Amino acid sequence: MKQEIKQLTFSFHPILFAIFPVISLLSENMHLLLPSEIFFPISLFVVVSICIWAILYLIFKNIVKTSLITSLSFFLFFAYGHFASIVYDLFFQETTFKEHLILLSIFLGIIIVISRFIVKSKHSLHNASLITTIIGISILLFPILMIATYSSEQTSFIDDENTPIFSSMENSNEIQKPDIYLIVLDSYPDEKILNNLFDFDNSEFISFLSSKNFIIPEKTFSHYHTSFLTITSLLNLDYINHLTVDVGENSKNRFQAYKMIDQNKIMKITKSQGYVNINIDSGWEATRYISSADLNLCGKNQFLNSQTIVMMIKNSMLNPVYVKIFESDYRNRITCSFNSISTIQNETKQPVFVFAHIFLPHGPYYWGPNGEYNIPTKATLEGFHKDKTGFTDQLQFTNKKVKEFVTKILDESETPPIIILFSDHGTMLTYDDHISEDFIFERMSNIMYVHLPENNLESLNNNPSSINLLRMISNNYLNQEFLYLEDKYYFSDDKKPYRWLDVTDFLLKNEKIDTNFFN
Repeated sequence: MKQEIKQLTFSFHPILFAIFPVISLLSENMHLLLPSEIFFPISLFVVVSICIWAILYLIFKNIVKTSLITSLSFFLFFAYGHFASIVYDLFFQETTFKEHLILLSIFLGIIIVISRFIVKSKHSLHNASLITTIIGISILLFPILMIATYSSEQTSFIDDENTPIFSSMENSNEIQKPDIYLIVLDSYPDEKILNNLFDFDNSEFISFLSSKNFIIPEKTFSHYHTSFLTITSLLNLDYINHLTVDVGENSKNRFQAYKMIDQNKIMKITKSQGYVNINIDSGWEATRYISSADLNLCGKNQFLNSQTIVMMIKNSMLNPVYVKIFESDYRNRITCSFNSISTIQNETKQPVFVFAHIFLPHGPYYWGPNGEYNIPTKATLEGFHKDKTGFTDQLQFTNKKVKEFVTKILDESETPPIIILFSDHGTMLTYDDHISEDFIFERMSNIMYVHLPENNLESLNNNPSSINLLRMISNNYLNQEFLYLEDKYYFSDDKKPYRWLDVTDFLLKNEKIDTNFFN
């Protein structure tokens, strides 16, 4: 027993190799992930590594050798995705399961051959285990140092002492306030973009909304080019260009923006007016769970509903099937989202503010036009691929579900509601690794279809941009007194999201811009 305990002192490296992939992932993606995201994956992988080690020990009765096999297996398991990306970028234009099968066979062969050599070795391999432990400690030091340095630079971006005090309910007996539904449909383009780029006629859906007294502006644009910027701006009723000063022009750090979404202004306003705030889990880090909300719905499976877990699985030997792993959870969350939007007004006597960021018609393209289950041809959960049919099929499914909940809400609401159908940005069909005027116009073209009580056209027509939309609603229905802001539109690229180019005159007046700013 003493000998075994002594062996454990320099053979604990399986735990180090279980922790390393998570710590390394965080250090490389601190602008995307929150530190709190890593605790569950670390615990999970440490438990798994100990279980594998214990099972191997029961079979081979050797702590040192089984520790080496466990560490080797973990290292190759999580190195697979990185190695596969390099190989496929060099040799293959398309990645199919056939190519994955070849590389998986090679990796599994390496594990089997080296493991057999370790088991058959007549040497104790104590030195090899000690060196592996030293390597495990060494490779952890750099990412931990990066995380510690990064964390020390973070400051409290939202000063609670300076949080504005909003007007509260003056009279509990006042007329019932309208329920407010803010539905963000990710990557939903406007009618002209659908016609011109996708050869798709969306007039039937527009006609439906018009028949339900939705206000359909002729043309709208998102004020920023990507979800985390647009949603931060939308929920806080303001431009967010101050982030350039706060985090730096060259930064990719999203922490402050995510914090602003989590502690957003509109939910503080609605809370002050007696609303129940409800967030529908999007599955995406920033809008998965919002602490300002009284209820966060549709986030039942926190294992599959973790951006860290998704990225870990993608980088592992499960890469070929990782879309399939998350498919069921994705479908269930989308179904839950639409069902919750349709019925939530019946769950409370208080008015509700419902925020739902739904990843539709954004890929992956799991849905046919009538809700059929499709299997994506691309093994990825991110991004917009140039698959016109997949996109327009999923858009038709989105339209179908929107029509269902709009009809149900309008039919069953005692007080006429406010319903906002908004997209955070447009599509990327014209993108070819080069930012052009066509791409900027496509990407910034969004939708903003609004149903107001008594079809209050004048209120919206005077301020048709999303930057003023919630200001107008707050002033007209929530007892606030916001000033309206000048229309401005800013484009940046993902490499430097806080380095803005003002594209207002380009979008509104068709004036030329210098796209060399990005290229």
